[in-house]
Amino acid sequence: MPTWGMTPTSPRSVSVALPERVVTNAELCRTLDSTPEWIEEKTGIKERRFLSADENITDLATEAAAKALAAARISARDVDVLVVACTSPDWMMPSLGVIIADRLGIETPRIVDITQHACASSVYATYTASCMLQEPGLQNALVVCAECVSRNTEPLDRTTRIFFGDAAAAMVLTRTEAPHGLLSYDLGNAYSEAVTLASPSQLRHELDTLGREVHSPYLQMDGKVVWQEASTRLPKSLEETLAGAAVDIADVSGFAMHQANVRLVHYIARTVGADLDRVAITADTLGNTGAASPLTSLWSLARDGLAKRGDVIVLGAIGAGFLWGSLCFRLPADIDVE
Repeated sequence: MPTWGMTPTSPRSVSVALPERVVTNAELCRTLDSTPEWIEEKTGIKERRFLSADENITDLATEAAAKALAAARISARDVDVLVVACTSPDWMMPSLGVIIADRLGIETPRIVDITQHACASSVYATYTASCMLQEPGLQNALVVCAECVSRNTEPLDRTTRIFFGDAAAAMVLTRTEAPHGLLSYDLGNAYSEAVTLASPSQLRHELDTLGREVHSPYLQMDGKVVWQEASTRLPKSLEETLAGAAVDIADVSGFAMHQANVRLVHYIARTVGADLDRVAITADTLGNTGAASPLTSLWSLARDGLAKRGDVIVLGAIGAGFLWGSLCFRLPADIDVE
């Protein structure tokens, strides 16, 4: 139960940027062996957003970053730390973080890209940014989480295609003073091959050495294992984090959790005893947006007035690998949204 013993940090603003294209269950079912009713019943997802052919995740991530800065009323020059999380960037090189910094005029040398934490990325990015802000003289971190999983899922694979959507979200994280800010956290991991995505170098190696691809270029997922891991690991993590913060679950104003699907979010909430009206839901209209997912939840909480001065909020997520974690904050001020 790690209690945060360093200078606390806290979200100051949060933003979301979405593709224009809305993809309904009915549209997916034109090519998938399923029905819109089955998808909604099993997942709670009604629609999601996909990048169009002329859009890219770099532009979406940059848009979210700019919106978060505007909501926090700070300039690019005020950013001391930039942490970017994306498992599906347009380019492996150059760095997505460096591209965003170049486009927005962010001058900090402290840029970190997190690329393999998948759906747990926002928790690890926030934790990393909080650690980096411990350097004397630093004040503001910009955390940007983005994903275009639609381009990594097989269009005919019902197991993955129905769940995922594209989005970007960003948060300005600032140093604050106790008793506010980050109170506690929990992180964990366990190796698993239940979710896999081969890298371009691995696929090229297979072609060069065997003359064929052994692994699929698309995301592969064992849904039963994912449910089992998420439904056991994440509740435990949330309980550990609340215990470390000495906060009762009834005192939490809002939960910003990874939106794997609506049914799973509700199951986790019921497991830990959280009232569903304090648990943000974005999966119904956005699907699973990977790295961006918990920040879309935080945006929803802030928009709905559940992330105000003095409130206790909790972020939680689990991603392929598996990696999981949660963070508990007491807010020193309202979180502004854009």
